Amino acid sequence: MDEHRGLTSLVGAVARPSLPARLDGCKSKIEELMRIAGTAGLSFGVYRQGEPAYFANFGHRNVKDKSPVDEETIFPGCSLTKMFVAMALGRAVDQGKLAWDTRVKDLLPDFDIDNRVLRESMTVTDILAHRTGMSIADFYLGSENSIVISHDDSLKFINDQVPIKPFRQEFQYNNLGYELASLILDRVSGSWVDAVHNAFFDPFGMKRTYIGRPPSDVENVSRAYNTLENATPVEIPTVKSGRGTFGGSSGGIFTCVADFLKGYAAVMDAVTDQFSTAAAPTPSSQIKLAQDLFSAKIPMAQPTNQEASYGFGLARVQLPGPMGHIGMNPGLIGGQMLTVAKGIGSTLAFYHQGSLPGALSAIAMVPEHRTAVVVMTNSLSLNDCPDWVLQLLLEEILDAPNRNDYVKLSKESAEKSLQWFKDTSAALDKERINNTSPKPLEAYVGTYWNKKHYLRIDVTLDDGELSWALQGLESEKFKLDHYEKDTFLWLRSRDYMASRGRWVDQPPVFWKLTLRECKDGSISSLNCVHDPDVPDGEEYYKEGK
Repeated sequence: MDEHRGLTSLVGAVARPSLPARLDGCKSKIEELMRIAGTAGLSFGVYRQGEPAYFANFGHRNVKDKSPVDEETIFPGCSLTKMFVAMALGRAVDQGKLAWDTRVKDLLPDFDIDNRVLRESMTVTDILAHRTGMSIADFYLGSENSIVISHDDSLKFINDQVPIKPFRQEFQYNNLGYELASLILDRVSGSWVDAVHNAFFDPFGMKRTYIGRPPSDVENVSRAYNTLENATPVEIPTVKSGRGTFGGSSGGIFTCVADFLKGYAAVMDAVTDQFSTAAAPTPSSQIKLAQDLFSAKIPMAQPTNQEASYGFGLARVQLPGPMGHIGMNPGLIGGQMLTVAKGIGSTLAFYHQGSLPGALSAIAMVPEHRTAVVVMTNSLSLNDCPDWVLQLLLEEILDAPNRNDYVKLSKESAEKSLQWFKDTSAALDKERINNTSPKPLEAYVGTYWNKKHYLRIDVTLDDGELSWALQGLESEKFKLDHYEKDTFLWLRSRDYMASRGRWVDQPPVFWKLTLRECKDGSISSLNCVHDPDVPDGEEYYKEGK
């Protein structure tokens, strides 16, 4: 852990600790939050206009050789990519290349999703604001951070999605909207990656920021870790999303806290300037149409009697109010996040979170206070540690008189995470039809394809044990245990799945593979529920049948 640098403040007649001193006082709690969650390394920074930035760093970027974290350490920023993609589209709108209400089908002729409402009505605003109601299909991210959908098959994959929420009626977080956004940017601007680099990373001085893993000669890049049940880290392959991959535009940014603070400072300047004056951006501003980008587009975290909404790439909340709804913690504490900064005067905050195996991050901006906070880590831990740290820091910065007990919340959420395997196994056992037998295992062996032939499942038999592998990839190969009749499970312990670089929070149905007979009694297809919101699952058809 290093010492802070800068962020001085004036002391009035009543002696009161400076903000840097108060942030220093948070360090022991942050260390405890990291210990509970099993976070290997963490860096945070605080920006306040007119004052030097404050940085504090904890743990290791490389656990094996004990390399320390600092504010220049590069981490995956995951979904914090989204704001930059949205801002790049804002520049394209400002240049007259498209409009916010331009339909996706008019920009991408191959967009041909089966549902008529989505096909005919979905606009740029809908995809950026997570209000399409389209199925999420996050299974494109496999084990070891592998991407199982090729970039060339992006639209085939998206066209196969179905409605799971009413169109434009509910907030439903969905990475696929930002995949569409990048395809649109590629079409109207040449390259979405070049668009965000040229418009934002370079002008903002974000010299240690990349889309995709940095080149091998770049130093001070963190390793990636998942957390085991005993709160220790296990190293996994880092995030593989980036330039030319599916999912790059929803989660492919790699950067450091020092760079991110530069970016969010520029965003706050644009928000303050363009919202307060209701004027067009100055010609020198890289961020165009901030009023459009960061105004409310869809309510979220309802019901509530105060502002809680999503714009483009950022969530909005009126403080005092609950935060953290884009991360893991709501699902670990019963869905209802606690009010942050109780007792302060009402003020608008923007926030977002990023999460992938091996990385969690969280940011917040409070424009009225000209303050930004960035927290980045290198661990998919037992809870959303950077979210708890962010909320702790905000309450300190805003001098909230009534504060939450984040150590208690961290313990409760970590304990819930540790119950996942026990609860999932118990639910599966309760549902099981007992005393059934499978066919001879050889009957299940084969290659199974989805209808459009871009996804396949290989079922193999080795030494008397069945395994399956999505896309035939070794990284996706898991043993199958008989469950009932012609249904098998690929569930393994939490530690095993974490060490394979996977999320470990899916419901029971996700772990089932059901093989189906044709009229002659032979196996002809396989069904799996990749997306729990689509309970009918997806059918894969056996070659030769």
